[in-house]
Amino acid sequence: MSFDWRESIDLALDLLNRPAESCYRSSISRAYYGAFCLARNGKGYKKYAGADVHRKVINSYKNSIHKDERNIGRILDKLRKARNDADYDEDKIIDQALAQRIVASANLILNRMGIP
Repeated sequence: MSFDWRESIDLALDLLNRPAESCYRSSISRAYYGAFCLARNGKGYKKYAGADVHRKVINSYKNSIHKDERNIGRILDKLRKARNDADYDEDKIIDQALAQRIVASANLILNRMGIP
């Protein structure tokens, strides 16, 4: 049985309840990866191991002929930027409100993909 990436988004939601910046940063990271991996799999890149996988997946959505997929691509791009800030920029202020918006955006991606 394979891992269900929705669990990463569930964990992201749980981390929002812990009042610590490290939890908010981790929440953003888990929300991005949960949404990204589901989107990646939805586009057939599950086995793709190139270093450019994030950009490839995001661009495949952003350049789609379907409006909903283009929206998914824009949201994923926003989530990736927030994840990079949360994971790599110790000077960036990451608060609960930002983490909540990112988790909500990850759930919006699932909704647009038809994933319950």
